[in-house]
Amino acid sequence: MKTKAITFLGVRPQETCYVFPDGREHVAPFFGLALAQHLPDLDLVVFTTELTAQFYRQYFASAQVASIRAVSIPDGRDDDELWRIFQNVVEVIEPNEAVVFDITHGFRSLPFLSFLAAAYLRKVKAIQLKHVFFGNFEMRDQSVTPHRTPVLDLTNFVELLDWMVGADLFVRFGDARDLATLLHTQHNRVKPDPKTASNDEMAAWNKLPIKATANNLTKVSKALRVVRPAEVMEVSKQIYQQLPNAISSVGSLAMPFEPLAKQVINSFQKIALGDNELKAEWELISWYLERDQIFQAVALMREWLVSWVMVQLGKDGELLEKKERQLVEQALGAAVQAQSGGTGKEEKEEIHVNLNAIPSLKEVIDLYNQLGDLRNDLMHAGKRKHQLSAEKVEKHVKNVFDQLQKLPLPN
Repeated sequence: MKTKAITFLGVRPQETCYVFPDGREHVAPFFGLALAQHLPDLDLVVFTTELTAQFYRQYFASAQVASIRAVSIPDGRDDDELWRIFQNVVEVIEPNEAVVFDITHGFRSLPFLSFLAAAYLRKVKAIQLKHVFFGNFEMRDQSVTPHRTPVLDLTNFVELLDWMVGADLFVRFGDARDLATLLHTQHNRVKPDPKTASNDEMAAWNKLPIKATANNLTKVSKALRVVRPAEVMEVSKQIYQQLPNAISSVGSLAMPFEPLAKQVINSFQKIALGDNELKAEWELISWYLERDQIFQAVALMREWLVSWVMVQLGKDGELLEKKERQLVEQALGAAVQAQSGGTGKEEKEEIHVNLNAIPSLKEVIDLYNQLGDLRNDLMHAGKRKHQLSAEKVEKHVKNVFDQLQKLPLPN
């Protein structure tokens, strides 16, 4: 696959020796020409203004690249012109292309605009961003002729936006897939060369805590999506303990994540550190509701109430026993029937569970009834008469949550 390069022409040619990060050097009056020497198999797109078009005709006609063309753009003097430039950049790039951006000669805000366009196109057109080059002319060595200008590769800084998006997705929705991918990428960047590394070096790399943390972020993300509170709490605790070491294990490569790490930890700290299972699950219900994950919240609230009743009945050690849970559920179901006018006698005689010792029994039975109705409504996608609107479902769920909150949590 050929690589497409985007370059902007400056307002005047200044010959200098551009020194690329890999040590190769190319003398040219514009960075785009140095780039053409550095990567000759390029499809080069040169953006020119009315003022700089003359330099394209003068200097770029003989550039030795796979293909070259000029695209006329405005100067970027106002918002309208900046958006037109942005659109021009987006339109010349095809989906999935390999792209190099040069932001050396951009006038006024063009370097910033190009930087954002690179980040935007990675998401919208899934481009492979090979490099974002900047020839740092202000820092050139003027003690020699021609002057030597260092070239910076800013590609990794575009990933800052990925880190922000990844952290936001996790903090707001519990989706850690993007964060895990970014951590795996950083882990691979410190991988020793298998051809020269010893077995011990490879084993040490494979055991770096950043890998385990990335794997656990994926696990907790899945557990949150499918409502597995015990797994959420267990894995969250591991992440809480691993994260500081994971950051330090890759040194400067972890710098984009370091400022976000505390925000990530704080988003699930309560559910990671809970010793009281009912209290920790309650924090998880709250976590779901804060993120408007109504379906998961209702599923867990209903099971939480069953567990709460079992604790009141002295069945603390049987919360995961299917038969015991079913007996309590049947007893609560029979109580709902009795409270609504039915007898419920057959169920009571068969299951032998006495609910009378439970505090606020009438309210508990009513809450169990409401949660069952809400769960059925959500599970069946509202396929019944007189279904609630989405807005009313959310209000109802939060009202039930407020009522559940009044139940005392046992020690």
